[in-house]
Amino acid sequence: MTLRSPYIRMLLTTLAVAGLGLSFDAAPAAAQRPDFLFKEPRLGLTVRTGMFFYRGSGQFFDLTTSQFTAQSSDFRGTELGAELSVSLNSRMDLVAGIDGGGFSTTHAYRNWQEVDGSDVLQSTRIRQGPSLQVGLKGYPLARGEALGNFAWAPARVAPYLGGGVGYTNFDVRQWGDFVYEDVDGVWITRDDLSGDGGSALAFAMAGTDISLRNNLALNLEARHQWSEGDLRGAFRLTDPLDLTGLRVTVGLTLRF
Repeated sequence: MTLRSPYIRMLLTTLAVAGLGLSFDAAPAAAQRPDFLFKEPRLGLTVRTGMFFYRGSGQFFDLTTSQFTAQSSDFRGTELGAELSVSLNSRMDLVAGIDGGGFSTTHAYRNWQEVDGSDVLQSTRIRQGPSLQVGLKGYPLARGEALGNFAWAPARVAPYLGGGVGYTNFDVRQWGDFVYEDVDGVWITRDDLSGDGGSALAFAMAGTDISLRNNLALNLEARHQWSEGDLRGAFRLTDPLDLTGLRVTVGLTLRF
């Protein structure tokens, strides 16, 4: 039987087509194989930075905005922190973090000026930290899938919700030129006022992990904090200092 036999030609054609099919199918399978770990990670370490937007209410902020040219939009500053998460199960993590930050703004009296007509200037600074927090966060959607018994592939996007409690230290400073008035008249003098304190806090958070690699994710989070504490020192306030606000951060999470 020669190659010219129609049966031989049909057999070779069938084998060639089958071979091409195998070669073309193998490439996409390799290309589409997900990036994976050998097991589902149990620990995560997140380093993040962002902004904290103070609500700007309460006696201290009210006095600052009524006497000086400061506005509520000035009460925002940078945040820097780190958080460790421990997996309790496939949908729930225990988290513990530490962070700190604050803001500084310069303003002037609204109704007073120097003799030469220039503004009477001061600055206000609030710093928080270290702030210690512990809480829980849950993933409503699966954050990955097992590939057999020896591999785990992370989901591309894994949103979460959570909340917790903590404690924060803070200090406040106002310095510059201040107007004082009594029965003898009005004068302007330079002064430096400072105070500090501590406060319990509670928070609620929502965020998402976006996988960059099998063990690395981009973390985006918004966290609302409720907190107020007595301000000791040179400030004579009858109400606690309100440290409630919104924290928006971006970070990187390393999975272990």
